[in-house]
Formats: sequence, structure tokens, C-alpha cells
Amino acid sequence: MHYPPRGRALVVVALLGGMALVPLYAATTADAQTVSLPDALHRTLEQNPALAAFPYRLRAADANVLQASLRPSPALSLEIENLAGDAPADGINAAEVTLALSQIIELGDKRHQRTGVASAALDSAGIAYEQARLDVLGDAVSRYVALAQAHSRLALSKQTLTLAQQAEQAAQRRVNAGAAPSSELMRLTLSRQQAEIDLRRAELLQQSASQRLAALWGESDQDSLLPASSLTPLPSLPSLAEIHARLDQTPTLLAMASETRLREAQLRLAEANSSRDLTVSVGARHDRLSDSNSLLVGLSMPLNLRNPNRGNEASARAALAESEALMQARRTELVAVLSEQYRALLMTQEEYELVESRALPLARQLYEDIEVGYRAGRYSLLELITARQERLALEQRAIELAGRFHLQRNELERLTGQPFSAAGAQETRP
Repeated sequence: MHYPPRGRALVVVALLGGMALVPLYAATTADAQTVSLPDALHRTLEQNPALAAFPYRLRAADANVLQASLRPSPALSLEIENLAGDAPADGINAAEVTLALSQIIELGDKRHQRTGVASAALDSAGIAYEQARLDVLGDAVSRYVALAQAHSRLALSKQTLTLAQQAEQAAQRRVNAGAAPSSELMRLTLSRQQAEIDLRRAELLQQSASQRLAALWGESDQDSLLPASSLTPLPSLPSLAEIHARLDQTPTLLAMASETRLREAQLRLAEANSSRDLTVSVGARHDRLSDSNSLLVGLSMPLNLRNPNRGNEASARAALAESEALMQARRTELVAVLSEQYRALLMTQEEYELVESRALPLARQLYEDIEVGYRAGRYSLLELITARQERLALEQRAIELAGRFHLQRNELERLTGQPFSAAGAQETRP
């Protein structure tokens, strides 16, 4: 089977483009299964049910190329004349039997142009297949990011429960010492119980994210996957000019360019079909009445006073012009879309860096100071709870922004069909 080289390149791009997360996590239980992003992409390509039908479409398109390359078959004809005449030519006595073999000779390079149309259709089918594979791989990256987010939220929930338990123990000591009313202990006990509920919810969300990822390779009950990669640190990005330079290699434009090449091939075939074909025949004739044989040679050609295929030519030209116009319009639209998404990605990156490098360290330090002061009786319960809520809100915000960054980056890579190569340099071992 013929697979277009361009299509194969798109899949390699997708495999490389998604490998930007940083190795960090390992399995923590006997039942847990750590999965890396490359492994998830490989499983998806090999076992995804949605891709199962495409190889058959490629085989059909490949068969069409074979069919288009076939020459017209010769024709065998048998003709009997002068039957049932008057005596002495009654019955078959005067019959003239002609046996002839004829062959159409295609002019105008029809066979080559016909094969060109079928080959262009095969290329289009191959690119459609690779586009479908890219879409599935992009979905796999998104679900892997969701799994990494869920794992980060689970780790934060465990940390939240630890903080709640520590605060409850501090309140217990203050109540035992008579330095605080029992209501403070009750409020912190309720806070600890809520943290336990949130931890269970985070565990269920991680199981759900695991199942959604495993569903891409046909597993319906896999809820123990753990990501082998973390969301942070965020990788660096190429410039917008570099992204625009890759515009013509975007999967959408590649597919439309393939469609344009198909339209061009169809126009050339329509023009070739306007030329006349020759039919050459050779045969033998036997005259029963005279018992003689003769050789026959024939040549025929249609008398096309006007182009009999002019309607098909006009239709093919219009289809080609439409395809070229659509590709130009799509290219203009992609420039705007890529610029808009790139700016959104930069905004997400900048916001994450502000939260991670400035706000979050301050919130962590503030909570630690107030927690120590609460144990010593310098701060109230309200101040402790407020500081913890502010810290946890920023922790959640950092996880959300990191996940959003990777999802936006994945979408940009899907649009451009190219990995952001600078990201690979950011991978570090913990």
C-alpha cells in the first residue's frame, strides 16, 4: 500500500510535539500503573478504535490507482451477413462470417492523467488519515494533561488534609490549655473532615481521568494510571514569527493543498478526455458461397465537431478556482487564529509565573507565620483560616494555569502540525 510521505511526517510531528512534560511521578501503590506521554501516544496510535476504518479506505484508494492505470481491453466481434436469402443463397449457404479483434488507442495522455487523479485522491486519503491520527493524538495529549492535573490536585488535597490536621491538633492543645473555646476546635474539626471529603473527590477525579485516557486505546476499566510527567516547569516557546514561518506546513493547509492538487489533476484529465480516441481493428472474413477468405483492417475515430467534454472542463476549472480561493482564505484565517492563541498562551505563561514566583511563596510564608502565631495565641482562628484559604486558592490557581498552558500549547501544535522544539530543552530530571 502507498502511504504519502507527508502524511507519515505529520504523525512523527505529533509524537514529538507532545513530549514536553517533565518526568516526576512514580507509581505509589502496587495497583497503580505509571504511564509516560510517549507510551500513551503509542498505545493510542496502535489501538484506537476510531482509526480502525482508515486503512481500508487507503486500500480502496490504492486499488483505484491500479484500476486507473489499466489500458482498455481489446474487443472480439463476430458478424454474420447474407443469411436466409433467395436460392442459391438460402439458409446459410451465402453467409459471410467476419471475426474481428479491435483495440481502442487512447490519445491525449488519458491513461496518465487518469492515474494522476487516482494518485492525488490517494494522497488526499492519506493526509485525511494522518489528520485523523493527529486529532486523536492531540486528544491523547489533552487527556494526559488532565490526568497530570488531577494528580497534582490530589497531591494538593493530601497537603490540604495535612494542614487541616495540624491546625486541628494546634486547636486541641489550645483548648486543653484553656486558651481557646471548644468552638475553635469544632470548626477546625469540620475543616479537617471537609478536607477528607475533598481528598476522596480528588481520588475519584484522578480515576476518571485515568479511565478517559485509557479509553483512547480501547481499555474501558483502567482507573489506576498515574502520569510519569509533571506539568511544571513550563517549557519555553518559539517566537510568533517562527510559528508563522511554519504556516504552510499546518495540517489544514496541507490537506487543502492536496485537495487543490486533486482538482488540478481532474482538470488535466477533463482536458485529456476532450481528445479523440482511435479504434483499430483487424479480422478475417469467410464467404461460404464462393468459399473464399479475406483479411479486414479497420480504423475509426469520433467526429467531434465541437469539444464533447467542454462542460466537464468548465466544471473542473471552477472546482480548482474554488479550492485555491478556499485555501487562501483559510491561510489568512489561520494567521489571525495563531496570533490570537499565541497571545493567550503568553498571557497564561506570564500569569503562571507571577503566581508561582511571587504570590504563592508569599502566601505560603504568610500561612506558616500565622500558623505558628496561632499556636502561640498571637493570631485568631479567622486569620488562620483566611491565610490557609488564600494559600490553597493560589495553589489551585497554579495547577489550573499550568494545565491551561499545556492545553493551549497542544492546540497550537495541532494547528501548526509542528512541535515547539525549544520545549525539549526544558526537560529535567528531579
